[in-house]
Amino acid sequence: MHSLIFHGTRRVEYGEWQDPQLASGQVLIQVAACGICGTDMHVYHGMPASWPVPGVRGHEFSGTVLAWADDVTGFQQGDRIVVQPLIYCGHCPSCRAGLTNLCSNVQLVGGERPGGFAERAVVPANRVFKIPDSLDLQAAALTEPLATSVHALQANVTGLLRRVAILGAGPQGLFAIQLARLGGAQIIVASDVIASRLELARHLGATHTFDARSSDLAQSVLSLTDQEGVDLVIDAAGKSVTRTLAIQIVRSGGTVVFLALGPELTALDFMSIVPRELKLHGTQCYTDADFVRSIELLATGRVNGAVMSTVFPLSRGAAIFEQLTIDPGDTAKILLTPDGGY
Repeated sequence: MHSLIFHGTRRVEYGEWQDPQLASGQVLIQVAACGICGTDMHVYHGMPASWPVPGVRGHEFSGTVLAWADDVTGFQQGDRIVVQPLIYCGHCPSCRAGLTNLCSNVQLVGGERPGGFAERAVVPANRVFKIPDSLDLQAAALTEPLATSVHALQANVTGLLRRVAILGAGPQGLFAIQLARLGGAQIIVASDVIASRLELARHLGATHTFDARSSDLAQSVLSLTDQEGVDLVIDAAGKSVTRTLAIQIVRSGGTVVFLALGPELTALDFMSIVPRELKLHGTQCYTDADFVRSIELLATGRVNGAVMSTVFPLSRGAAIFEQLTIDPGDTAKILLTPDGGY
């Protein structure tokens, strides 16, 4: 079958890959669409990962059911589905505590196992979630990144939101903006360096947008809040500069959530953290409950993913990865679809 095959740092080619073979407990999926994740880009740039090379990446994907193993029940051919790509062990301390997103032995479909940058994929049956007819298959491929933002807010926010700043208006940031709006936030600040993303941010609910290259960005945000700062900052960029900025613009007693995964090291001024009782939180992926909630939000239209998506055929995938490296342009989220359709 045709697949996008990763051979190493900045080495990707579109070619033939072995057809997936069903094993016990698995479902065979015809891929409809698969999103390019920031983590895919980090690994493409050389970030260490325990993923096989050569291999097929892609963990944000939707499709339809083609077949299933003899010991699998509950599916029909043509069932419309989305894949929850985290395969957790179920028996490590984190899993037994219900923190499956922190599983010590987790494997990723599209990481350790072949993923959705292909025409077909096999996935454990319990990682396959059916979707309602109201949810378009391309939009459904956005369930996984949305679930990450859902988990970040679900785990760190209680009650109605008041003032929120989202640093980075890529897919995660744009989802966070919409979730903040649904959470009742009166002020939603968004920053980025790409004008089209800031325009999208305003369209999706940001009340104030700023070019992140502005030298007085921190002061601009503080001015909006009478120098108090915002209650919640979500770093959806994963840069050293955004981590530092988050500390500057959050109010005393406020919360900073580090949502984006970036390899840069950052020196933090703990004299600005400890006396102000700031709460700094990392957030890792999502649980099955977050995934189900994300399907509901997309299917009901309460979160809009389609407006941020650009679709390309899988055969152009290698060129797209390189273009994103050189100049991402106006794109917010890219989906790759098999050339033969679905």
